[in-house]
Amino acid sequence: MDPVERKLFLAAMAEAAKLIRQAHTGLQRARSQCHGEIYEHIDLMCTRAYELQVKAEWIQHVAVGDAKLTLAEIDPDSRTAPDRRRSVDRRIAAMRKQLLPKAEAETERSD
Repeated sequence: MDPVERKLFLAAMAEAAKLIRQAHTGLQRARSQCHGEIYEHIDLMCTRAYELQVKAEWIQHVAVGDAKLTLAEIDPDSRTAPDRRRSVDRRIAAMRKQLLPKAEAETERSD
């Protein structure tokens, strides 16, 4: 990606991440107000929104060049098909763990 493409891409990903965070917040509010079978559906939607949020942040860090991460490094036994379990995809958890040290470093720089 050339610098102009990267800038446009990162702006679009930042907007997408912001919208995903807003959707996730709304879903969490909705989940707190419902019960029964609807709760199960909203809970699954919250899980998927969280996964999207982590993936968006991870892709931004890779595009900026902060990290040269691949799914094979995150999960050597990764499957090619998406995970259809009701819990958070284990690859998402691994992505999140890799981003945490970067987030802490950014927080320290801003202080």
